[in-house]
Amino acid sequence: MDKYRKIPSPCIDVCEDIRGVCIGCGRTKKDQKAWKRADSNEERLEMVRDCVEATARIGTQQLWLREYRRKCMKKGADWPLDDIAEPSLKVEKA
Repeated sequence: MDKYRKIPSPCIDVCEDIRGVCIGCGRTKKDQKAWKRADSNEERLEMVRDCVEATARIGTQQLWLREYRRKCMKKGADWPLDDIAEPSLKVEKA
């Protein structure tokens, strides 16, 4: 991944807050604010990893992975999860 290209936000525009957690990306308001303050792709990548876990907990992981891959492709960004996701989490390119 080009180290100068920003990792796209994990938001997939399915913003519905259930008990303080977005059902689209699994983030809290605090997590969303932290994304805006992140200074490096390493910080952003860790936050994207957190979304993988959070969406698994709330049952929206496959939706999030599919839509986040689509968002990355649309923005011309590299898919940041290829080297960290378990094979079962890999999503076919749309």
